[in-house]
Parts: sequence; structure tokens; C-alpha cells
Amino acid sequence: MATQILPSRLSFVGKMRPGNTIEARWIVGHPMETGFRIDDSGRRITRNVITLVRVLLNDTLLLDLEPGTGLSANPYLAFSLVVPPQGGNVSVEWLDDAGRRGHVQQMLLLEP
Repeated sequence: MATQILPSRLSFVGKMRPGNTIEARWIVGHPMETGFRIDDSGRRITRNVITLVRVLLNDTLLLDLEPGTGLSANPYLAFSLVVPPQGGNVSVEWLDDAGRRGHVQQMLLLEP
């Protein structure tokens, strides 16, 4: 069975200059089912939440998060980071209860 690809986006707010602190914003389309809801036929909806989120800057771990049921559907995460002198890549990887994995990557393009 093919795994469903979850739509996600990673964006940045702030001046992309070395040493500046910017805000990174990540959002993913995910149902975040807690396992407590009941469908129309009376059956419990299977739990399916994002269990692991990792943020890397140029392959260096910045954030390792195990959110569990604390996030609502379509989770949004904002965090600060310092722009490195050479720029680089920020990537977000995640895993959910159904075994689906996701990955999004965005380059830090330096301003002159």
C-alpha cells in the first residue's frame, strides 16, 4: 500500500543576513486523531497523531519534539533560529502513528 503524502510548508520571516535571528514556520496537513472520537456508525476512530518532529539546520539537529496529542489538526510550529554565515538548508522531518513519514526542506538564501 502506498503511503499518503501529507502537504506541508516551511517558510521564514525576517532579514536573511548572517547572524540575524529569524522565525521559521512549519505547517502540515494532518488529521491528528486522538483515538477518542467516535464516527457516525459508533466505532472509535483510530489514533493517528504525529509522534516525532525533527528540525535540522545544515544537518545539525535544532529541535527534537514528541508532540503526541497536544497538537490540533493541521499542526503549526514556529521557532527562532540564527542565520549561519554561509546560509544553508533547514529541513523538518516527521513521523506519525500510521508509520507515515514526511519531509520538507527550504534553503536559507542570504540577502546582500
